Amino acid sequence: GKGVTMHVFVNAPYDKYVQIDTRFWQASGIDVSLDTNGVKINTQSLVAILIGGLAFESPDDTADEPPAAANTTFDLFSDKAEAMKRHDRIIDRYVLNFKESVRGLTVGAPVDFLGIVVGEVAAIHTSFDPVTKQFSIPVDIKLYPERITSRFASGPIGGRVTNDRQKLAQALVDHGLRAQLRTGNLLTGQLYVALDFFPNAPKAKVDWSSDPPALPTVAGGLQSLQDSVTTLIAKLNKIPFEAIGKDAHQTLRDADALLKRLDSEVAPQATQTLAAAKSALDSANNALQPDSALSQNTGDAMKELARTAAAFRTLADYLERHPEALIRGKLEDKK
Repeated sequence: GKGVTMHVFVNAPYDKYVQIDTRFWQASGIDVSLDTNGVKINTQSLVAILIGGLAFESPDDTADEPPAAANTTFDLFSDKAEAMKRHDRIIDRYVLNFKESVRGLTVGAPVDFLGIVVGEVAAIHTSFDPVTKQFSIPVDIKLYPERITSRFASGPIGGRVTNDRQKLAQALVDHGLRAQLRTGNLLTGQLYVALDFFPNAPKAKVDWSSDPPALPTVAGGLQSLQDSVTTLIAKLNKIPFEAIGKDAHQTLRDADALLKRLDSEVAPQATQTLAAAKSALDSANNALQPDSALSQNTGDAMKELARTAAAFRTLADYLERHPEALIRGKLEDKK
């Protein structure tokens, strides 16, 4: 009672399109899906909508294969998107432990690595730690390593990486690879898991003894913003605004008292000093006026000094002509 087996006959000439890797899916009615990529609506023919039907298609990389033999068994998928998914041969299972809300994350959500879908969410659980009394959300994912190393699949690098996937995963983790929840659709709020590099993330090691092994995670962008705001508020709450206000009020009161003291004690003395200085400047100004006694006396003194200097010049000239006058005296004028 857990499955249904259908026998399908494909008429010629369409039977040649049924190959080993052909995918069959239900094509009845209207298929409406809402995921991280938006809203998708797929419709079939009117007959398929009314009475139901099946559809099949082969992937592009198997177009040259021969037709499948009669009575070949195929899986029937629910829709085309599920049927045409890439069927990976290697599937690695990991668990991601988130400590934030996973609202919007659903089973089947993509696991994105630098814009490439490399896996999907397989299950979402809850876990309680009795020691720390905290809840966490373990998210099981399926990871397809061939999608990461497909560029080198045909060379020696790709073969070595594919065969030693644990070393590859640990090397990526050592370089800052972390899992993070991100919003894939702002309209619906759906989330997806992003694998990206965070060079400043704390060092982490993968415990390969656990099944499945746990990859390290970092908080999402919104959660990081909330944590930053919470930390900022906590720091602001620690600032003693009341004590600072009291100190500022006391400082203002001390400044006011100082100003009053300056006004009552220093200002009168400064006024007297300025008055005395002004009086001295007025006296000096009056003394230097052209009609003042000091100016007249200074002028008379300068005239006397000029006449004295002229007499000395006359004496010097006479002595230069009659040096003997220093001994015999000045000769009398014969006239």
